[in-house]
Amino acid sequence: MPSIMINGARYAVATQLALAVAITALTNADPANATGASAPALGDVLLLSSGWTELDDAPARAANVVGSAFDIEGYDTTDVSRFPAGEGVGAFRVASNFVNLPKIHDIQASGGDQNFAQRQYVSDPTGKQVQAPTFKAAQSRVFMLDYDPSKPHFDALIEIDRKKEIVILRETLPNGDVIYNAGYLSFNKEPTRAMNEFMSNQMTFSLSADSIRYDAAP
Repeated sequence: MPSIMINGARYAVATQLALAVAITALTNADPANATGASAPALGDVLLLSSGWTELDDAPARAANVVGSAFDIEGYDTTDVSRFPAGEGVGAFRVASNFVNLPKIHDIQASGGDQNFAQRQYVSDPTGKQVQAPTFKAAQSRVFMLDYDPSKPHFDALIEIDRKKEIVILRETLPNGDVIYNAGYLSFNKEPTRAMNEFMSNQMTFSLSADSIRYDAAP
């Protein structure tokens, strides 16, 4: 895949999550196959809850829907040490009514830094320390948008901020690939004010799980 620039990327956030539907079975497979009380439609964007930590509060897309069974596209759960057999059941919610986020002029990422535990051994005459990786810092994205309360996204973001629930953020790259993120969205409806600069609003998106990328449709 060639290098990609962010120029031309489009962003949207889901303003609606359907009621949760139980997942009664979830296989160790690539991709994971789920059986639900009912199935989503092909291509539906999902917010998962699962006994498997890596799928809990994570975004996904439904594929290969047959009856009440469907694939959780993009998730390889064959490693039973990470995905213990029989423990992945949970539920899904279908995300819909995406509203576009226009005139984003700056995006800053933070978090994801690797932390380490350090140790020094008495028997080592050099006195050197060794370290092993522990946790990674929580990740977030800060978006700056031109202030425009007449646009549909403005009131939608105020409502999402008020509810303080996990939502789905969609990023469509210039090459057509789509990246979904799940997390908490905060929106400051009060715009910035500075001489000779456009008024802007800040939106912060705090990730609840790793993002998932899907190739552009052929």
